Amino acid sequence: MAERVFCVDFGTFYTKVALRSAPQEAGALVPCSDEGLDFWAPTVVSADWTRGEARLEFGHRAADAKPGGKVVVYSNFKRELFAPPPAQGPDLHPIDALLRSEEFEALAAKHGVLPAWVAGLRSLTTSARTLFGTPDASPGGAAARRQEEAKRLTYHYFKWLRECVLKACERLPHTALNYKDIPLRITVPLFGPIETLAQHPGCVRLRDALASAGWPLADPLFVSEPEANAVGILTKAVNALTVRTKKINFREMFNRGPLITVLAGDAHHPTYRALVIDVGTFTSDFAALGIDTCGKEIDTSNGAGFGVTQQSIAFGISDLDATVRAALPDDKRAALNGMARKDFAAFQVSTYSAETGYRIGPGKVIGGSADRPVVESCLAAFCTRLTDETAAFLQQLGPASMQELILTGGGSNIPAVREALIKAAAAVPGAPFVKTHAPGLKKVKAGPPVDPLDDKFARGATALGGASLYFEREYF
Repeated sequence: MAERVFCVDFGTFYTKVALRSAPQEAGALVPCSDEGLDFWAPTVVSADWTRGEARLEFGHRAADAKPGGKVVVYSNFKRELFAPPPAQGPDLHPIDALLRSEEFEALAAKHGVLPAWVAGLRSLTTSARTLFGTPDASPGGAAARRQEEAKRLTYHYFKWLRECVLKACERLPHTALNYKDIPLRITVPLFGPIETLAQHPGCVRLRDALASAGWPLADPLFVSEPEANAVGILTKAVNALTVRTKKINFREMFNRGPLITVLAGDAHHPTYRALVIDVGTFTSDFAALGIDTCGKEIDTSNGAGFGVTQQSIAFGISDLDATVRAALPDDKRAALNGMARKDFAAFQVSTYSAETGYRIGPGKVIGGSADRPVVESCLAAFCTRLTDETAAFLQQLGPASMQELILTGGGSNIPAVREALIKAAAAVPGAPFVKTHAPGLKKVKAGPPVDPLDDKFARGATALGGASLYFEREYF
């Protein structure tokens, strides 16, 4: 049980950090920039080899670096960390695969080559490749190298992040706390059953990197991104205990919406469901939190909780980026590939959300009116895939008498994506959504309530939710 905890939402594009400084304190996002202004840090590492050895930069400084020459920018290492093994292909180098094959042994026996000589040849080729650094050309070997590199980058990134967080905490009012001893929790995609979350190979690599970086680790260390995101939005980072029993008080924590009507025992609204869709850079996360009261008031002061259905899919804004890149002319594609991460983020906002394109020089715009048909086609295909995934997820769920829809993540800031998801969710048979939460929403006259999420919750809810008492089972 952690009385206080840091929670990191290790996003592919941005990393966010939240702190719960005491059991009943509200979660708060920790500034991560050198200026103390932003609550997120770009998930980027740059290496400058100009002087013969790597000079590493992280976060905002790395996001300013342009790749090329002796500068390498790493911005997708979370995807590599959680990448599945190759679908096919040998794990051995082709030469090793040949020397270890039954066909080679049969050929050696046919020509009188002794088994000891075969073993010596195998050992010789392995030693030679190790000595001279000959790369392993097999798909399995290449994937393993990328994942080991991602693990090293994650270690360096989190070591830097820890220094930034502790420095930021020096400016916080809780001067009596020893922030170095506060354990770390981290949110991760849910690519399989929740029961085996910690055993996912990506989580195993991540745990090793975190331990090496010096963070004390919380128990549980990992919580799923879909569920943490839902909890962050629905509680608005509030934590509450029942004074007498010191158990979680769900009524106080989830008291900011239609759920209260259901918990009060409304016979017309015996069931509640919150559908949460987070469109991120690497993954899109789906979660449905529900409760069935049978129309009777229930006691939520001692940890009565929700039924949760959730999943992550490896499809997000980076897939849209790749499609747009491939569809643009060669010169514009090259310009995008040579951009600093900060500039590419500006291109995304200008092209996908503002629909104005990004100016790269006098009279030169990428994603503007000349490219609009291409961009719109890519966006349409992206939205179709998302709405199909939404429909497939909702097929798992039963009816609910009262529902809320919550859209978060960087993708929810794109009007076309946001509108497609709202339409897809509304098309599913059942009760309408009585409240919708999403950035950029405007109240419609005589329409249901809306919550126009600001960046604190549209982008930071997963970190805030992961720091919640909701995940401290000893308080149930």
